[in-house]
Amino acid sequence: MKRHLEKVYDKCRRQLFACALSVTRCRDLAEDAIHEVFCRLLQQEVVPHNLKAYVFSSVRNCAIDLVRQMNRTTELVDDYIIDPSDNQRETAGKKQFHQLVADALAALSEDERETVVQHLYADLTFREIADLRNRPIGTITTWYNRGLAKLRDRLEE
Repeated sequence: MKRHLEKVYDKCRRQLFACALSVTRCRDLAEDAIHEVFCRLLQQEVVPHNLKAYVFSSVRNCAIDLVRQMNRTTELVDDYIIDPSDNQRETAGKKQFHQLVADALAALSEDERETVVQHLYADLTFREIADLRNRPIGTITTWYNRGLAKLRDRLEE
């Protein structure tokens, strides 16, 4: 099991983080969700049929549980979608644009935001998101298209 999990983590760590971050909107909670899931899965002896899907689903569910345990709404952090390794080299204009995108994402509904982040930042297909969220693919594409339209409108202002 350990070898299989290492492969999934090496291949999907950024996507897993984006998935957890789209739910928690907090870097620390997103990292905690991933850590907790991998610790639990390392204790299992049987490898699930589709390990990648199982890991993504587990991370999303764990992130939801952590947010519920916080018993408060977490605030959107300034660098919600920004790679922290780039922050020191950014120009003021680039930082301002990233803040505008973060603010626009915050204005979306939870379903729209999570779908947009999972597709654009986690590189998940609509089918993977539908499977992960246990929703019809049509619902996922509607949330995505509606979310993108709202982002465009807000960023064009």
